[in-house]
Amino acid sequence: MIRLITNNMIHFSRRPPTVSVIMPVYNGGKYLAEAIRSILNQIFIDFEFIIIDDGSTDQTNDVIHSTKDKRIIAIKNETNMGNYPSRNLGMSLARGKYICVMDADDISLPRRLEMQYAYMEKNPETGICGSFIQVIPSGFCPRYVTDEKLLRVVFLSNNFCSHPSLILRKEFLNRNQLMYNLVYQYSADYDLCSRGFRYFKVQNIPVILLQYRHHEEQISTAKYKEQQMYADQIRINQLVDFLKFKTEQIPISLHLSFMKNEPINLEFKEPLRNWIETIITKNRVVKYYDENTLQDYMRSLLNHARFG
Repeated sequence: MIRLITNNMIHFSRRPPTVSVIMPVYNGGKYLAEAIRSILNQIFIDFEFIIIDDGSTDQTNDVIHSTKDKRIIAIKNETNMGNYPSRNLGMSLARGKYICVMDADDISLPRRLEMQYAYMEKNPETGICGSFIQVIPSGFCPRYVTDEKLLRVVFLSNNFCSHPSLILRKEFLNRNQLMYNLVYQYSADYDLCSRGFRYFKVQNIPVILLQYRHHEEQISTAKYKEQQMYADQIRINQLVDFLKFKTEQIPISLHLSFMKNEPINLEFKEPLRNWIETIITKNRVVKYYDENTLQDYMRSLLNHARFG
């Protein structure tokens, strides 16, 4: 059961905003005020800010209502639904042309919405767009893949888009019936992006637009084992869905170890070479990945594989 707890009911009768920012929060009062301020202080101002209190028992509700801004639409889940169900709820309520993902423990830099909006307007074939991030408190800044052909290929190994940095084109999501698949729980964002490649371009802007907070309570840390289990399912499903393999044709353990750069017994070196050629050959038939990009990536992974 959900409850609309905003006092700004007239907001729904106004013209739709350009961007809908969706931020679920569960017992996130510790960092929540800073996350909210980072959105409200954006240079780009034509947005609605849908904050979903997912049954919190800490000070989350007080923090949300301590900020008065007509762009905030507060939703209260009477029970804890979970992160991705709450995101799906927010997406169903969003009225914007674009949907911006936000986490309650991160910080969006002031030009984030402005730059992502401008990019999406200039690139109408793009349905999902992430950005570079800075990890806090370490200050580390990973450099994600920005070439669309290569990004599609490297998703065979892992999710190379930072989820809380994403902006999504709502028209494309609706047209292709794309939402978070709850089957994958803690890896549903990996699945969403990988499926997105089937219908439109997925990109990363090579600019740091988000500070990503690393701490022990976050899902990617607290639920790491479960997240990897679901990610493994997505890695295999990409072979089935995009390259049209049958599950029984896939050497699952070998493929997963290869994709994750885990140690591989030396006796499997030749079977791995054969499996790589099978993937490349299969792609020549279905033509899902750019052939040269796929070949180069697979051979690069092979060169860095750890045999012993």
